[in-house]
Amino acid sequence: MSSPFSNVQPSTAELDAKNIEWRAALAKANDGNRADTANKNRVRGELEAMLTLQAQNCAEIANGDLVLYLRTGYEARDTQGHPTGILGQVADLKLAFGDNDGELKANWDKLTDADNYFYQVYADAANPDSTLIKQDVAKKSKTIISGLTPGQKVWVRVRGNGGSTGHGPWSDPAEKRVP
Repeated sequence: MSSPFSNVQPSTAELDAKNIEWRAALAKANDGNRADTANKNRVRGELEAMLTLQAQNCAEIANGDLVLYLRTGYEARDTQGHPTGILGQVADLKLAFGDNDGELKANWDKLTDADNYFYQVYADAANPDSTLIKQDVAKKSKTIISGLTPGQKVWVRVRGNGGSTGHGPWSDPAEKRVP
């Protein structure tokens, strides 16, 4: 019998590879320079974002079944607390040019009960799931999206994570041509 989590994203293999990359960057930073430390911090941030994405995907697969979710090895926060209710839709998503080529700045109205935010960048407004370019987690109601192709027109959507349902609905998409 296969596990309901066998197709979790990002995969365990992807997380293992990022963890190995982080450990190598950590070792190099111990005897390295500022650039090595900056690289270590960047890789750690990527690893933390991947872990958050995987935990979120596990919560979606478990669909409210706490026992099933706990089989993943992730902890459930505040299981004895009071329900926070359903998260609302992220509103007022705005995109602006970033400070560098291939970079956009995104900001939106803060959701009171959101723990963090999940965003997706995609190439076709009618088909976000099949034209996904990038996805990540933002800890605040703003983020810098880098590594995009200059000149490409993209759409971005955001949803809050947390609340009684695990996440809120997607925001209305915002579009921008990447500088």
